[in-house]
Amino acid sequence: MPSIDEIRGALYRSAAHPGTDLAAAALLVAAEEYPDLDRARYLAFLDDVAERVRRELGDTPTPDHARRAMCAELFERLGFAGDTEDYYDPRNSYLNEVIDRRRGIPITLAVVYIAVGTRLGQPVYGVNAPGHFLVRHADVLLDPFASGRVVERATLAAWLAQMGVEDADAQVARLVAAPPDTRAVLVRILGNLKANHLQRKDFTRALAVVDRLVHLDPTNPLWLRDRGALYQRLDCPHAAVADFERYLRLVPNDPEGDVIREALVKLKRQAPTLQ
Repeated sequence: MPSIDEIRGALYRSAAHPGTDLAAAALLVAAEEYPDLDRARYLAFLDDVAERVRRELGDTPTPDHARRAMCAELFERLGFAGDTEDYYDPRNSYLNEVIDRRRGIPITLAVVYIAVGTRLGQPVYGVNAPGHFLVRHADVLLDPFASGRVVERATLAAWLAQMGVEDADAQVARLVAAPPDTRAVLVRILGNLKANHLQRKDFTRALAVVDRLVHLDPTNPLWLRDRGALYQRLDCPHAAVADFERYLRLVPNDPEGDVIREALVKLKRQAPTLQ
C-alpha cells in the first residue's frame, strides 16, 4: 500500500507533466481516500469503453459521429449521469466512485468523457467555465452533467452574464481557446472536494485537501489562508501562525488582513513559544 507521501508525490508529478492521462491523475486524488484503490482497474474500464466505441465507429469517424457514439455509450448504455440527488456528496469528486456509481458532478463526468475521447484520438478538451465545467469536442460544447447535451456558445455567454461576468462573449472565446491543463483540472476537483468536506464539517479531510492545493497551486495564496484557518480550528497553532504570517507577507493589503492579524495575536497567546 503506497504511503500518503508517495501518493501525493505522484499527484504533483502528474500535474507537472503535460502528457499525463487526466483520468490517471484524477484517480490519484481518490487514492488518498482509498489507499487500496486499484487504479489500473479503472483505467482498464475506460480503455474498454473506448474500445467499444471504436468498434462501432470504425477507423476514421468524424468528430460529430464520435461525439454521438460516445454520448450513447456513456450516458445511455452505461448510465453516467449528474448526481442531482446529492450533488455535494464527496464521492462525486472521486473518479473511482463516479465510475462505480455512474454518478458525478460536471468536472468528474467531464474527466470520464475526456478520458474516453483521448483514447479514441478525438479532439476533446475541458472548458473551465465558472460554476459549471463543460467539454469541447472539436467545435461543439457539451455538458456531461446533462447527458452530453450540446451547449450553444450564446447560452454559455448568457450564463456568464447572469453571474456578473463582463464582456461574456469574449470570456467564452477565451475559455474555449485555452483549455485547462491537468493541474488546473486537479485544482478544481480538489476545490470542490474542500467545499464538500467543509459543508460536512469534516475539517480533517478538508485540511488534507487544502494541503494538496497549497502544493498544486502555489501562485494562489488564498489556499494558505484557508489552510491556516483549518489549522486554527484543529488546534494546531504553530502551523496556523506559519500559514497566516506567510499569507500576510504575500497579500499585505487583504481587506480581511486585520481579522487575520487578530487571529495571530490569539494564536500566539495560546502558544507563547511562538513569540
